[in-house]
Amino acid sequence: MPWPDKHKGKTRSRILGAAAAAFRSRGISNVGVAEVMRTAGLTHGGFYAHFASKDDLLAEALKLAMEQVEAHLTRAMHNAPAEDRLLAAASSYLSPQHLAHPEQGCPVAALGPELVRGNKRLRQILAEGITRRLGKIRDLISPTLPPEVRREQAAGVLACMLGGLILARSLDKRHGVELLNDCLAFLREALDCLRPHVASQTGDSSAIRSG
Repeated sequence: MPWPDKHKGKTRSRILGAAAAAFRSRGISNVGVAEVMRTAGLTHGGFYAHFASKDDLLAEALKLAMEQVEAHLTRAMHNAPAEDRLLAAASSYLSPQHLAHPEQGCPVAALGPELVRGNKRLRQILAEGITRRLGKIRDLISPTLPPEVRREQAAGVLACMLGGLILARSLDKRHGVELLNDCLAFLREALDCLRPHVASQTGDSSAIRSG
C-alpha cells in the first residue's frame, strides 16, 4: 500500500532540508545522494520516489535555501524602524553566526561559483534569487531618491554583503569577523548618506533665518 501524500511530503521535506544544509556546508560536488539520504535518516533506494536526479534535488534545495535566508532577513528587520531595516538586514547577514554556519546561511555566498557553472535550471533559480533580493534591498532605500540611484545603491549593498561574507570565510575567525565589521561600518556610513535630510523635508531653517 502506498504511503499517504502527507507522509510523502514530510519525507521529501526532510530530504530537502538535509540537502540544503549539506550542499551549503561542503559544496555541490562533495555531497552525494547517498549521504543526503543517510543524513535524513532514509535509505538510498527511496530517493527516486521523490526526485528524478541529484540535479533535481539540488534545484529544489537551492529554492529552499533561498527562502530560508529571505525569511531570516525578514525576521531581522521585523522590530527595526523603517529607516533602519536595511541596516538591520545587513547586520544579520554580516554576523559572526552567519560566518560560522554556512549550512544555515546564504546559498549564493556558499555555492555561487559552482551554481553559475550549473545547468540552465540552476542558473535561472540563482538569477531569480539575486534579482529578487536586489528588489527587496531597493525597496528599503528611500523612495525620495531617483530610481537609478536606488538601483545602483542596491547593487552596491548586495555586493558588499555577499563579497564581505565570501572573503571573511577565507580568513581565520578573528580576521574574518574583523572584515565583516569593516564591511558593516562601510555600509552604515553609505546608508546614512542616503537618508533624506530633515532640512530637505521641512525646509532649511538656517536659510530662512538668513533670508
